[in-house]
This record gives sequence, structure tokens and C-alpha cells, in this order.
Amino acid sequence: MGEESERLRAVLRESVRKELISDVPLGVFLSGGIDSSAVAAMMTELGGEVKSFSVGFADRSFDESSYARQVARHLGTEHRELTLEPEMLLGLIPKLPDLLDEPLGDASIIPTYLLADFTRRHVKVALGGDGGDELFAGYPTLQAHRLAGYYLRAPRLLREGLVEPVVRRLPVSRGNLSFDFRAKRFVSGAAYPVAERHQRWTGSFAAEERAALLSRDVRLEVDDGGPAFADPLNQVLMLDMRLYLENDILVKLDRASMMASLEGRVPLLNNDFVDYATRLPLNMKLRGLRSKFLLKRALRGLLPESILNRPKKGFGIPVAHWFRGPLKEQMLSVLSPDRIARKGLFDPASVARLIADHLEGRRDNRKQLWTLFAFELWHDGYVSGGATRP
Repeated sequence: MGEESERLRAVLRESVRKELISDVPLGVFLSGGIDSSAVAAMMTELGGEVKSFSVGFADRSFDESSYARQVARHLGTEHRELTLEPEMLLGLIPKLPDLLDEPLGDASIIPTYLLADFTRRHVKVALGGDGGDELFAGYPTLQAHRLAGYYLRAPRLLREGLVEPVVRRLPVSRGNLSFDFRAKRFVSGAAYPVAERHQRWTGSFAAEERAALLSRDVRLEVDDGGPAFADPLNQVLMLDMRLYLENDILVKLDRASMMASLEGRVPLLNNDFVDYATRLPLNMKLRGLRSKFLLKRALRGLLPESILNRPKKGFGIPVAHWFRGPLKEQMLSVLSPDRIARKGLFDPASVARLIADHLEGRRDNRKQLWTLFAFELWHDGYVSGGATRP
């Protein structure tokens, strides 16, 4: 294990070194998570003054700034932090159609852009930790897939007669990755095959929800089939790499950084590092329920134990609260039944049910509603030429 840890550090260090070649000032996005902290640690090992940048949130359930400060102190970086007030985040939403030339259903494009804009005031290039979760099984869904195997071995009567009814009755919380949100997602998808289960846990709409949501004409044109894979958990890693990383995370980073005239670099996706990581056996990534097993071992002594052992926290914004507050009227306008019916893409009654359940507190439909909201804003700006903007 010691030799493999050293090998990982060496490949990581070289990958970061290659991305430090620049004739302009550069820095690092530092969230306080393991991946960005690993990049920052390698930068300090390679010498020179390291400039690090992070954002904080007024909503504490979304805020990671204290972890970023802890890592910055430990590594001795020149650290700068921007606190994002709700007005800063909300003020960017009407500009999304002008900033994006394709729909993106990830609300974290907003804080990512504000972080990039803040960083660009000081440097012209920024390294980030994107790719680490996909390469080293860092997402909690990997642990949940493994737990699902244990869960499905329990007697059906216990699962369907006791656990699932209790979970469904949990009160709705609109905090970031709250217990009820995760528990309800888990029981709703646990019994499905791995690929479909993963889509239900990470996507906005399950297959039957998409079928109900799309208008009849659109539904007839959609092929909802998908590929099959052999190894269940390696299948999940591949799905995350080919779908989530390529079509969400990297798109978001590219658009946000370019909007701010900042060059974003991703050393964990250097060819040599990806080749090394993808050849590792799965138990070097997920050991039991311990995620990023080898990566954490390799970083011992370089990062504080409290950072290596902290649970993962997503980079998001309080959309669930906003749709019941400052974004409520705009959401109701953008997703009004008349406008939905006029465009003919979605079923107005299905959209109205999603809205009503969220506003009345029966369900947390933040992901579904943001996906629809972001799509409609984009559609108004690019397909409709702005003619139907509220």
C-alpha cells in the first residue's frame, strides 16, 4: 500500500506540474474538498507562492468556506475568499440565457461563474480538482449502490412494510443534501438495476416521470433505451465519467471560466493520471464503504486528517428555498400552464403538479423544477428569440 500511495503521489505531482506551465499568473480553486486540496498540496510541493480562491455562502448548509480556509492555512497559500450573498446569486439568473448557448440544468453554474469572476481579478489561469470523484469513487452514490446490495437482502416485508413507509413520511427539508432527501432517493431507486438506479438517484426525472412530463408528440419521438454494462460499480464510474463529468461538470467549468475570461485547467484529467487511475482495481477506490481509499492514503501527511475524513458536500445553491421565496413569481411565470401548452414540449398538468407539491411542502422538487426552469429560460432566449420572456 505504501508503494502504491507513493506512485499515486508521483503521478499526481507530475500531472499538476504540467498544468503549471504558464507565462501568466495562475492560482487554484480551493473548495476544501479532497480533490482541490490535493491539487493545491501538489502546487505547494512544487514550489513558489500559491494563490488559492474560494467562495462562501450565507446559507450554512451550502457553505464550505471554513474547510477551504483550514486547507489554505495548512498549506500556507495566499488565500482569498468571496462571500456570496443571495442577491449576487439571484441577480445572475436572468442573465443565464445570454451566458449559455445550450441549456444546462446545473444550478451551480451560478456560483462557479462568480468564483471564476472573482478569481480572474487576481490571476488569468486557475487549476481545479474536477475529475477526482469520477476516478476514485468519491460520490456518495457509490456507497449507496453498495448499501443497496445489503438492503435488498433484507426481508421484503421489512423493506416495504416498515422502512419505506417511514422514509416516505419523513418531513421535507430543503437544506443541502438533507437526510430526508437522501433517504427518499435511496428507497425509491434501490430495487432497480444498477444503471437505472443510478439515473434515478442522480438525475432530475425517473423514466416514468419523464414519460408523464413530456407532451404526447415529443414522447413518441424519444427513445429511452440505454447500454448495458458488466461490472456494476465500475459501470457507475463509467456513467459518471461519460455523462456527468463530460456533459455537466466540464461544460459548467468551461462556460463559467470563459464567461469570466479565465482559463480553467483540470490536472486530475491529465492523460497520464486518468490512465493510472482507471487501471486501479475498484477496491483501491471504494474499500467497503470508504470512498477514495487510495487517494486518501496517499495524501496522509500532506493534508489535515479532518479534511481527509470529512463527508462530501455538494457545490450548490438554495434553489429549494428560492422557488418558495424570491424566485417563486418568476418560476410561476416561466412554467405557467399557458406557456407550457403553447410550446408543446411538456404536459402542463404534470408541470403544475411538480410546482404545487413543492410550494405546498409535500415534496422537494428542486431538481425537477430547476431543470425545467433553466430549459425554459434558455428556450426563450435562443429558440423563441426572447419573444416570450416574462
